[in-house]
Amino acid sequence: MTALLAPKSIALVGVSDRPDSYGHALDRMVTQGGYAGRIMRVNPRLAAQSDGRIAATLADLPEMPEHVVLSLATARVEAAVDEALAAGARALTVFSECPDAAMRQRIGDSVRAGGAALCGPNSMGVHNVALGLRVTPFPVPLDLKPGGIGLIAQSGSVLGALMNNDRRLRLSQAVSTGSETVTTAADYLRWMVNRPETRTVGLFLETVRDPDGFIAAMEAAAVRDIPVVILKIGRSALSARMAISHTGALVGNDDVFRALVRRLGGHMAGSLDEMAAMLALFAQGRRVTAPGIASIHDSGGERELMADMAEDHGLAYAALSPDTKAAIQSVLEPGIAAENPLDAWGTGQGAQNTYTRAVTAMMADDGVGTGLYVLNWRGNYDLHEMHAQALADAFRQTVKPLAAVSNFSRSDDAGLADRFADLGIPLISGMQNALAAVRALQDHGPVARFRAPQPPHPRAAHSRAALCGRDWIGEAEGYALFSDYGIACPSHGLAGSRAEALDLARKIGGPVVLKTAQPGLSHKSDGGGVKPGLATAQAVAVAYDDLTTRFHGEVLVAEMIAPGAEWSLGAINDPEFGPAVRIAPGGQLVDLLDEHVLLMAPFSAAEAATAITGLRAARVLSGYRGGPRLGAAALAAAAAALSRMAWDLRDTVAEVEINPVIVGAQTATAVDAVIRARVS
Repeated sequence: MTALLAPKSIALVGVSDRPDSYGHALDRMVTQGGYAGRIMRVNPRLAAQSDGRIAATLADLPEMPEHVVLSLATARVEAAVDEALAAGARALTVFSECPDAAMRQRIGDSVRAGGAALCGPNSMGVHNVALGLRVTPFPVPLDLKPGGIGLIAQSGSVLGALMNNDRRLRLSQAVSTGSETVTTAADYLRWMVNRPETRTVGLFLETVRDPDGFIAAMEAAAVRDIPVVILKIGRSALSARMAISHTGALVGNDDVFRALVRRLGGHMAGSLDEMAAMLALFAQGRRVTAPGIASIHDSGGERELMADMAEDHGLAYAALSPDTKAAIQSVLEPGIAAENPLDAWGTGQGAQNTYTRAVTAMMADDGVGTGLYVLNWRGNYDLHEMHAQALADAFRQTVKPLAAVSNFSRSDDAGLADRFADLGIPLISGMQNALAAVRALQDHGPVARFRAPQPPHPRAAHSRAALCGRDWIGEAEGYALFSDYGIACPSHGLAGSRAEALDLARKIGGPVVLKTAQPGLSHKSDGGGVKPGLATAQAVAVAYDDLTTRFHGEVLVAEMIAPGAEWSLGAINDPEFGPAVRIAPGGQLVDLLDEHVLLMAPFSAAEAATAITGLRAARVLSGYRGGPRLGAAALAAAAAALSRMAWDLRDTVAEVEINPVIVGAQTATAVDAVIRARVS
């Protein structure tokens, strides 16, 4: 990877004297970018007339370069790859698309066998701005200032958009990964997070080709406290595979990926603008020390708009201490109140001193974690030059995150943004982008090790063997599996006759529920396959006769659990990232309320409890409107137990649904079990 991204020497195969060719543009970009390593050139047509500047073949070079760049027609790429590997190249870049899949496979096999790295095919190049290395035939500014932002894009156009149109992102390295035939986005990420200059990394992803490598790279980033910002496209639903559970139908690939990134400490962006804003703020290198935000403005209306939008993003303005308010009030003009957010503009008299001292006082408040200096920033405007100086002076007096924000995303602020970046101050265009970035900054923090090794449950091997080769798992068998993992279930039994049903009901005592145990049925209640609240022998007998008339197989007789809050737990097994568990309101509400939390398995009861608390529906567990306090801890424990089961049986179980889980005063009881095994 170092030979690919930070080589000591590089060979350009296919350089050209034709001004409109890729080979000519590549030579110019590499030569003029400021790269201090050795540059060698190869083109058999030009070699004889080049006075030794260009070699006819790689074998004719005075030394073998670490990195070989192939700017060749597709038909010549495969032979050139073999030639480079035979000569000992450690890394290659291929611009050609190489559309033939069999050809890409052969190239990949050869590169892997040679132990080399490969950028592409179909790459738009590699940039190491810190080294002045520009391996690309596409024009990109050669005077970009290096910084601490790594950028990895599975779209060359996205890379070009971020590198060509603004100077506020100070990049260290930027890679167009191409088809990732050998070297994947995960490999680039792992390399970047281990570089001393890296402060944050952005990824534009279409797909994750190496899930295990991606998880490992994200874990490495978390260990080094390198924030990773991801913009991912593609939201195909897992329901396309005919899921039989609510969880399987309602949870898509994108949901699982977001849950994974959140668990690994990364941050998801919703647009290129949001990703750029997050990267700019994270690149400042400062961390939040308090949950409150503070902002200063020159407009009352825009201040109020900011307050509204902050609430939409779940951000709270800090309540300033009396001492802070007094310090601010002392520099404000008469009639202006010291508050947060603050419109400090009056007549303009002494405004620079007012803004400098007001911002400094706000940032010194213990409740303020992040500060925003919000204007319609634009260059070549004397008033904003004054504000720029006030911001710079205040920035030097705090160690907390402090950014400039333009209210309007199309403000003419690019020149100021470049100057601010020299000082370490991001200027973010657009309130939405700024608040999304602040939300990410507030959310960033240490994460526990993901899927830390732990021994499987003692019954896990038995369960895998019992489920192997199966399709549907019966409810009674599901209850037994749940019980093994500590999930409470009702007393129950299977009846093959009316007499057996009556005997089971008598032994269970109290009201019972009868359900068809016919294999392959989900949502049994919708088809009349559930008969609840049976308190007499006659009711049991009638229900049994009805079920056996309309359904095949045995009948489940189970204890009728006392009413409580109905929740649902479900597990799905993502083909790339493994099992995840969905926690949501249950019963009929699972279809009516679009509220849930998805956690990657396995997780602890404490993690589940924190996640449940974040749901609005969790209020019903804490005595909502005078109601009883219910067993939130028991629900969290059941969710954690299901996550352990899903992880232990990840090679066997495809999806699980428990709906409802009835939460009582101290209990959470699974009163349904829908389980589908994996098809091998």
